[in-house]
Amino acid sequence: MNRRWVGFTAAWVGIAALHAPLQAASEMRSADLARWTPLGSVVALPRGGALNAAAEGEVTLLRRQPAPVPPRRPAPLRRLRKGTISLGAQVSYGFVRGSSELNDHFDHGLGYAFRFRYMLSQSSALGFSFENHRYGSRVEPNPQPLLPSDSTLVMTTVSAEGVFFFHRERELTPYLLAGLGYASPNVEYDAKESRRVNEGPYAVVGAGVERFVRARISLDVSLRGYAQVGNSELSMFSQVSAGIHLYPGD
Repeated sequence: MNRRWVGFTAAWVGIAALHAPLQAASEMRSADLARWTPLGSVVALPRGGALNAAAEGEVTLLRRQPAPVPPRRPAPLRRLRKGTISLGAQVSYGFVRGSSELNDHFDHGLGYAFRFRYMLSQSSALGFSFENHRYGSRVEPNPQPLLPSDSTLVMTTVSAEGVFFFHRERELTPYLLAGLGYASPNVEYDAKESRRVNEGPYAVVGAGVERFVRARISLDVSLRGYAQVGNSELSMFSQVSAGIHLYPGD
């Protein structure tokens, strides 16, 4: 009987001695896992508890991924933005036509223009033009009524125009325009004298094309026709213009 109790006691002591190192190893593995797990991480342990996971090394770390950020859309080209103000300058060559006194005495000449545009949308703009044209006298034997051969017609105009673009996103952009303005024709003489003739409103229509050599710089070529009424006479002008257009901004 005593031998049986001695055997049970020895077996119980052996089991206790074997369980203590395993429990200590499990606690050390748990401490190491807590030490090396980043903040905000989720630790997934397989079924069977921390002891089995530490013994088999099957610990999976699932890191939290940041929320996806949609890519930022690139800003549109400056010429496509509503509210863009652009500046341009052109030189021109024009002709006088019609049935007025101006057509009877003057023929063709050079001029210049400054043009401003305000973009109303991606394909339309409100334009303003300030122009100055000089037309020389016709070479005729006996002009009627008689005017000095050294006279020059100086035409100063200001107008507002609607400009309509096609394929504005491309480097080659055609456009149409139409508008109204006011003209002040002056006949100047070499004797430092001048007189104003046929002052009045006019309408303008035209077409052109812009060729962008840089994102904010273009070559601008246009063909325009003018119909001006003054002193109950109709004067008509046509001109071809070429220059540059700038789109300043950010």
